Amino acid sequence: MEETQKIEDPRVSIFDFESYCDFLIKAGMPDGLYSHTANNLKTWANRLGYKSPSSLTMVIKGQRPPSLEMINALCEDLQMNMKEKQYFMLLVQLEKAQKKNKETKEILEKIAAINPKDKATALSLKEFNAISDWYYLAIKQLISMPSFIEEEEWIYLKLRKKVAINQIRYAIETMLETKTIGRNDDGRLIVLKEGLITTNDVPSSAIKRHHYGMINRALEAIQEQPVDERQITSVTMKVKESDVTAAKKYIFDFIKDFNEKFSTNEADNLYQLNTQFFSHTGKVVKH
Repeated sequence: MEETQKIEDPRVSIFDFESYCDFLIKAGMPDGLYSHTANNLKTWANRLGYKSPSSLTMVIKGQRPPSLEMINALCEDLQMNMKEKQYFMLLVQLEKAQKKNKETKEILEKIAAINPKDKATALSLKEFNAISDWYYLAIKQLISMPSFIEEEEWIYLKLRKKVAINQIRYAIETMLETKTIGRNDDGRLIVLKEGLITTNDVPSSAIKRHHYGMINRALEAIQEQPVDERQITSVTMKVKESDVTAAKKYIFDFIKDFNEKFSTNEADNLYQLNTQFFSHTGKVVKH
């Protein structure tokens, strides 16, 4: 049987971040700052033309600003267009000005003018991770289970070895820091916020990455889980354009009803319900 091909995560947008350091970590170090995979600081530094990762490490940690040479190398490596590069340089200028207690009004005005996502909220790295990385919600749900054990190895095995130990550790630390979870009088982890952030405030790239992660779990389930543990169903149908909005609302209402009927804190198994409703066809323009 052929292995299911993983869908690549969507590109991280710099316009979703308020700090260039946070953006660099998420875009350039997708497996984490201290990853032992191929995506590590040494490999990235070498790709940028540096023999040692020390300069890149200092830039990412905010200990020194990137030089113009490094900015050019980073923008090329991360395939930024001209507008994204300008925004990146403005974030660098903003941090320099803030550290020197200089006036930042002009820089902030330029940032607001160039950012196309003026209705979205710029997030810190921790906030972005909590939305975009699928396993944050999964771990949060595990915490509410009666059988939950606060051991990284237990969480690792419970989530079918899909999340690395260091990712589990960082996710719990992040959710504690953002007060998504907390501890009761006995020191046991408890969920404080059922929702992480309202949909209207979430940058589109964070939502897209979340959906990509969950869809990849569904692809893996087709190969790895027996049919009595999963349900994969689809239908191809013709829908009038005027009915699309009503169809989407119908799906939303169904998900809400499904969750209210079957979701319970008494369960010791965690399931995922994904829905995809999209068009196979596009408009054909004859010349």
